[in-house]
Amino acid sequence: MPSPFLKWAGGKSQLLPEIRKLYPAKYAKYYEPFLGGGAVFFDLKPKNYLLSDINPELINVYKMIATKHKQVIEKLLLMKNTETYFYEKRAQRFEDLEKIEAAARTIFLNRTCFNGLYRVNKSGQFNVPYGRYKNPDFVQELKLKDSSKLLKANSIVLMAFEELRKLEITNKDFIFFDPPYVPLDGYADFKRYTKEQFHMDSQENLADLFKSLASKGVKLILTNSNTEAVLRLYKGFDFKVIQTKRNINSKGNKRKGEDLIIHANL
Repeated sequence: MPSPFLKWAGGKSQLLPEIRKLYPAKYAKYYEPFLGGGAVFFDLKPKNYLLSDINPELINVYKMIATKHKQVIEKLLLMKNTETYFYEKRAQRFEDLEKIEAAARTIFLNRTCFNGLYRVNKSGQFNVPYGRYKNPDFVQELKLKDSSKLLKANSIVLMAFEELRKLEITNKDFIFFDPPYVPLDGYADFKRYTKEQFHMDSQENLADLFKSLASKGVKLILTNSNTEAVLRLYKGFDFKVIQTKRNINSKGNKRKGEDLIIHANL
């Protein structure tokens, strides 16, 4: 069965039991504008969908698995889980590689870096350290093969979430938003998702979009951290507070947190 092939800090696998309870019984088209590891997408397995993200490396991976998964696997089989090799691959620039090689590199780094974190510096260069895992499965041959059957390249686009305003989305459609979270206790690594980052003005723009879509009757689910800022932005909407574990932090006693699942028209 198709399932997430990327580790993704902040991914929704542990929240799926709660999110699943809110799935609409019927919907015409599914949208996921912050794709990440795609846990909800792979759980729903929709036939009609649009997956998008502003991260070009991520979009390239999904497109290549949709169309060239065998070639990506061939590249992955040649890679080695050593610290020296990891830093050699990390030093490469995504823009300098052909698409299949770039996709294999992204998957390899994702599966062998610390905690599956995706973080870039101000130049847009991936900078997460080596994870030191003994036997990370970065080839995932069967999983990539199964995922390729569900993925359609023409339904995967490089696009900022604001572009949803230009699409003909109706009250029959369903959108799942999983943006970079508003940081807890000043821990802000989630915002370093692209070199442009995701600051509070982006959170405010997203909340405005959510409200606009909700007023049109669109079926919506959004996740974020349980903070006063998020509660203020989505005041008046239904929500659940869920206790979660945050694997992003290296200190075990700081890994607990609370997620909000905000929803409308479900």
